[in-house]
Amino acid sequence: MVDWLANFISLEWLAIYWGIGLLFFALEYWWPTRQVLYRQVFLQDVAAFTTYQIFFIFAAQVTSRIPFPHYSYGHWRALPFAFKLVVFLLVLDGLAYWMHRLWHTPWVWPIHRWHHAPTELYWLAGIRASFPQVVLASIPYLLAFPLLKPVPSLFFPIYSYLMILTNNWMHMNVTWQSRKLEWLFVTPRYHRVHHLKEIGQAGANFGVLFTVWDRLFGTYADPEQVASIGPYGIQETMHPVRMAIGV
Repeated sequence: MVDWLANFISLEWLAIYWGIGLLFFALEYWWPTRQVLYRQVFLQDVAAFTTYQIFFIFAAQVTSRIPFPHYSYGHWRALPFAFKLVVFLLVLDGLAYWMHRLWHTPWVWPIHRWHHAPTELYWLAGIRASFPQVVLASIPYLLAFPLLKPVPSLFFPIYSYLMILTNNWMHMNVTWQSRKLEWLFVTPRYHRVHHLKEIGQAGANFGVLFTVWDRLFGTYADPEQVASIGPYGIQETMHPVRMAIGV
């Protein structure tokens, strides 16, 4: 776990992150859903990215002190890793779905509204997360992680890159869409509905990786039935520093 954290904040990780970002910039340039004024928002989002890195380091210090249970028993540990990985992703995403819904309840919304504050939605806009949100976002992973043990060392860097792709992918400003893919996976079009200003705190399409949870628990909004090209943002006016610390 410590090695994974070191990788997460390494120069190599940062280079890969921005390399993927350049690819996403290219895709958004060729197939944009709407015109994004990058010059007005990019530096703000770079600052939010830097803030996220700092928050992540301190959040790791908090979560490392939480006594999570160990429930990976002998027979389970002997199962093929590929099978355990599928179970891990389903459990992780199910927990993340409910965590996401928690953030949209009135008493927890303040820690999540910074994520919804951007009025321009593109691949980097999804990096905004208050410190309490960064801490809570780690809990589904820490609860699901024991299901994978024993874990190949290669898993940790691959998982960190999957985190990059998942978050950046769902916030992309691209016209590409596939209703068939959305039966299983969250797509940019699917997640844009979640960021609509008119939906706001009430929320819809909470899924992170899989869309099945929204369909099962009544929070699904059909992207083909909703004008999802904006406007985005939040209803309230709040100072960015206050949103970043989650109060």
